[in-house]
Amino acid sequence: MENDSISSSSSESKLPLILGIAGFALGAAALVLGYKAKGEAASANAAAAGAAQQVAAIEEAVKSKATKVELDALGAAVQAADDRAKQNVELTQKAISELQAAATKKASAPAGEKGGKTAAAAGPGEYSVVAGDNLGKIAKKVGITLKALSDLNPGVDSNKLRIGQKLKTK
Repeated sequence: MENDSISSSSSESKLPLILGIAGFALGAAALVLGYKAKGEAASANAAAAGAAQQVAAIEEAVKSKATKVELDALGAAVQAADDRAKQNVELTQKAISELQAAATKKASAPAGEKGGKTAAAAGPGEYSVVAGDNLGKIAKKVGITLKALSDLNPGVDSNKLRIGQKLKTK
């Protein structure tokens, strides 16, 4: 029965806040890493374009002095370098997309767990008891008087509230 009683432990009431802050920090870090990776991809693309221009200039200079076999070998080397650059760009873009997707996911934390039980979400006109609640606090939270809350929930003992217990508020 002790597991079902309300405790005033501050660590239980701060857990959702701590998890929310941690989720926010992780999301912000993922966004920063995503933007950094995007900038590095743009730099890599610019470097690849510059290298392609240099290769084209070298090819023009070599054409007048190289044999067909040498030119074919050079062309194959250039093609291989171009293929590797394209693969790097694709991998970088995929990594950016994954980081952006991870950053936009919402962090979800389990609702007030205690003793293996999870508090169920309250529907309209209901309130689900959380750690540290008593009838007075609940009445104040939902904006009704203590007497009105007691009248709506006859037989509910303020000393025996359980986390996840649903109370009528309307």
